[in-house]
Amino acid sequence: MKKILIVPGNLFVSRNYFSSPLLENLKRISIKDNIKIIVAEVEGNPIDNDSFNKLKIFFEDNNNIQFVKLVKNPSSFKERVIWYLKNNFLHKALTFRFNEINNFITHKRYKDITSTNLKKEDTKYLWNSDIWPNYLGFPLPKSKILFKIIFSIFKSYSFNKNKIIENNFKKLKPDLLILGDIQSPVSFSYLTYAKKYKVKAAGNVRTWDHLTKNGPVIDNLDEYWVWNSIMREELIKFHNINDSKIYEIGSPQFDYYFYSNLDDKNLIEYFNIRKTNEEFNLSKETSIIFFATNRPHRGIGEESIIHHICENIALGIYPEKDISLILRSHPYDNTFLKRFEEFKKYPFVRLFNSSQISNFDPNEFRDDMIKVNLLLKKTKLVICGQSTFAIDSSCTDTPIINISFEGEIDVNEKLSVKNRYNVDHYQKLISYKGTKIVDSFNSLDNSIKQYLENPKLDHEGRDQITKKFAGFSDKSSSDRITERILKILDGGNGRI
Repeated sequence: MKKILIVPGNLFVSRNYFSSPLLENLKRISIKDNIKIIVAEVEGNPIDNDSFNKLKIFFEDNNNIQFVKLVKNPSSFKERVIWYLKNNFLHKALTFRFNEINNFITHKRYKDITSTNLKKEDTKYLWNSDIWPNYLGFPLPKSKILFKIIFSIFKSYSFNKNKIIENNFKKLKPDLLILGDIQSPVSFSYLTYAKKYKVKAAGNVRTWDHLTKNGPVIDNLDEYWVWNSIMREELIKFHNINDSKIYEIGSPQFDYYFYSNLDDKNLIEYFNIRKTNEEFNLSKETSIIFFATNRPHRGIGEESIIHHICENIALGIYPEKDISLILRSHPYDNTFLKRFEEFKKYPFVRLFNSSQISNFDPNEFRDDMIKVNLLLKKTKLVICGQSTFAIDSSCTDTPIINISFEGEIDVNEKLSVKNRYNVDHYQKLISYKGTKIVDSFNSLDNSIKQYLENPKLDHEGRDQITKKFAGFSDKSSSDRITERILKILDGGNGRI
């Protein structure tokens, strides 16, 4: 029996893997091809016991997938020192230097924020990941020689040995290791033992912004899985990965859009999903505006922007007279219901509180993914900040308005919503001209009117975003991943 060990990485990757059709594929090959599939803990290893036990039931009782503990927190003083040096200095220094050498727009924005004297009232809009002190690049931040030296130390056995991981490799004896995050420090430890015990290793680029933000990738995997040709080019250009090792497999999170030709009724009945028009009390005649909200420190001023839209809908300012405004929460935002409670006073507003990452439930996230799919196909336009939701919307050819101002809130320019667009991956998306970037109430109103009157406006740009970023092919991402697994393991008893 062949064995696969999957270390998915954080909960966003776990959500995309295990709330998508990939889950059914993994279950199928575990039975049909006699392949034992083992999934490691999610979100950083280890997770709390309650979450572990809940997920163990989900994987083992329902999906024929073994769920295991693979690491523990460092216990001895030496282990804690090494862990701290590796994660809080070496890895950050490598990321700083890598981004500095490649002159990424994202990195320049981080440096600008770090060097800015912020007022106390502005710090609530500051992210922990925004601060990158210059000492991380001292001395000679653009020195490729120093980078190679630090990278060699970071990859060395001394900084990656882990008895728990090694014992699990000995015990589980996997034939294939799949890493959901090829830039995470712990992934380097897993690969250390994959190489030691001659286990083939494939790694997935976790999300679309990581190759131009999160530092160097593991440089000696057997295979690299990317969403699209853009990621392929970035792996080759910036990370010096051999093109023959790179496979474009899409992203399972977009697979429900790939199956968009499937009748909605069949989708609802197969997955036992409540009809969205019933759940959100939507009439067939209503024009839906879908506002994908963000966390407070990212969606600065969203409340005042939504209030402006609501007042205009109530006054009949926009072309469509029957409009429903759906506000959807970000999976990491536990303030959503409190922040947007006030908008329930408008009869046309619906609150869509999506599943929370902090209470990770693959089934709930699956429901959420499918509901979003169904709603977007009925939606006249989407409003969001800098978000992957622009890709989701493009997949259903739904017009997209990108918010690039803070409504009635004043904030330091370096922390502004507008400045958040100064990142490599989103600048690339904007270049395809499939979204409207609005920086004032006036431009927001004009864009809403234009899209309601002509929903086909910017269709060509949205089509390019779908092709370039969602990575659609003649097969779904879940099927392509499964085919790669079978190919690496030299086939099996069944085929996708």
